[in-house]
Amino acid sequence: MKKLHPLHLTLKPRQQEILILLYRFRFLDRHQIQTMLNHKHMEKVRLWLNDLTQQGYIHRSYSKQFRGEAAIYCLVTKSRRYLKNLKPDKEKGRETINKLLLNRIYREKTLSTTFRKHCMLIADIYLSLLTLVNKNKAKLHFYNKIDLYGINYLIMPYPDAYFAIEEAKGTIKRYFLDVFDELPPRMILRRRVRQYLRYYDKGEWQDQAKKPFPEILLICPDERSKSYVVRFVKKIFEYEDSPSFYLSTWQEIQKKGINRQVLHKLD
Repeated sequence: MKKLHPLHLTLKPRQQEILILLYRFRFLDRHQIQTMLNHKHMEKVRLWLNDLTQQGYIHRSYSKQFRGEAAIYCLVTKSRRYLKNLKPDKEKGRETINKLLLNRIYREKTLSTTFRKHCMLIADIYLSLLTLVNKNKAKLHFYNKIDLYGINYLIMPYPDAYFAIEEAKGTIKRYFLDVFDELPPRMILRRRVRQYLRYYDKGEWQDQAKKPFPEILLICPDERSKSYVVRFVKKIFEYEDSPSFYLSTWQEIQKKGINRQVLHKLD
């Protein structure tokens, strides 16, 4: 009989899933974790989280800035050793854990509130997309920055996510997602738009991925930033052969989820 690594004896399969979710999304609350696990019983999920916290695999913090008093979870040092020894399992959809990325766990719980909010919005967008595809009987392929790490033909810096929606009739729609945090300098907004335009012109995606160029979703922190990006993009569009840009705001996404009604196309 194959011997298990001693660390693997202490955790249930669902607790392994929780560690992998936190590896991918970095910061999640209990509601998000429960939904991603597709588990009906809140108390069971809470027990798993409490056990992981008590064993020192994850860190739990509370902040009124996040859904009232909801607890926020992230990985801590003990989980690094566990995940480092966790083997990939294609049948369960578990890809190889990148050992270089595990080094960030040492400082995870010290990261800023702004960064935590950013990570949790990406998770909310992912969950919103799952709801959308389930409603439309489509299939979601979602890759955040962690999943994309190491793909050398992607735009740099990496987008917050790349995802594709495969519709029942076989049509596939592809998207890059970028989320801007509070009070972004206009220089950052301009720079990112120009980076996408250069990336499109060079044809790296088209040549390497062999797929149509994705539509670009930019999520701005407020209406003021969104209006600025609208004006800037329209100003620099010089020809018809350009990527498609869609804009929305944090407030719209948090209130209504991500869908065509909250994504405003720039013509």
